[in-house]
Amino acid sequence: MANPNRTVYDGPPLSGPGLIWSNSKVTAIDLLSPELFEKWYEEKHIPDVLGTAPEDHGVVASWRYRCLDPTRDAPYLALYSVPDLSFIQTDEFKSIPQKSDMLPGGGPVHNLANFDTRFYRRVQVYEKPGAARARAPLVISVCLEPGDGLAEEVDRWYREEHLEQLRRDAPGWRRSTRFELVYKVESKSVPPEKRVKAPRWLALHEFEESTLEDGPMMVKPLIPQTDWTKKMIASMIQLDAAKFKLIKGFGNTEAHL
Repeated sequence: MANPNRTVYDGPPLSGPGLIWSNSKVTAIDLLSPELFEKWYEEKHIPDVLGTAPEDHGVVASWRYRCLDPTRDAPYLALYSVPDLSFIQTDEFKSIPQKSDMLPGGGPVHNLANFDTRFYRRVQVYEKPGAARARAPLVISVCLEPGDGLAEEVDRWYREEHLEQLRRDAPGWRRSTRFELVYKVESKSVPPEKRVKAPRWLALHEFEESTLEDGPMMVKPLIPQTDWTKKMIASMIQLDAAKFKLIKGFGNTEAHL
């Protein structure tokens, strides 16, 4: 997604399944209405992303969500399934257009909206036996950065306790998928020393629609908090948890996150 004012990944070669996570908001509210932003997203941008490469070589699916917490600064979330992360290093990916006649002044869209875009590699899928492959209507996105030296314990907590507790005790839980950060796209106008580091870990917990109500996260825990859970939450340097409702899926909507 080329933009001269945005950084691009230029690290070691990537491989394996991953995800693009993009949390956005309209900034030029006097020029770009939410309705036009969503129209551009669904009718122009996502088709451009999905059509950039053959299905088995590029992004195979995308899903758009809206946050259920009206106080969240960036209400829109887009997820993109990338079966092989090597795609984000290709010229095809970097050439995805950011300008469009649909946008005021033709764009680029980054002059009108802000996107927190991150690339993740998949590390774990844990799901209810027989769960439908399609995305559930609700997802809790949890971005977290453990304190120094606690990354391995957080991983054990997920694998040995937390995910099983969600499966057993959380009403409507369907699936949890965990990721590790590869790269966060930055604005070149922000000096490197002033850029905010993105949390290293992401967990996406999918739920049936009847499970969650509108409002902020963490007000009422979905499941009883064990001593281990309390320790892990207290240890976090960064913790961003939010509930999002599915708006629409595109492409192979039964693909993995």
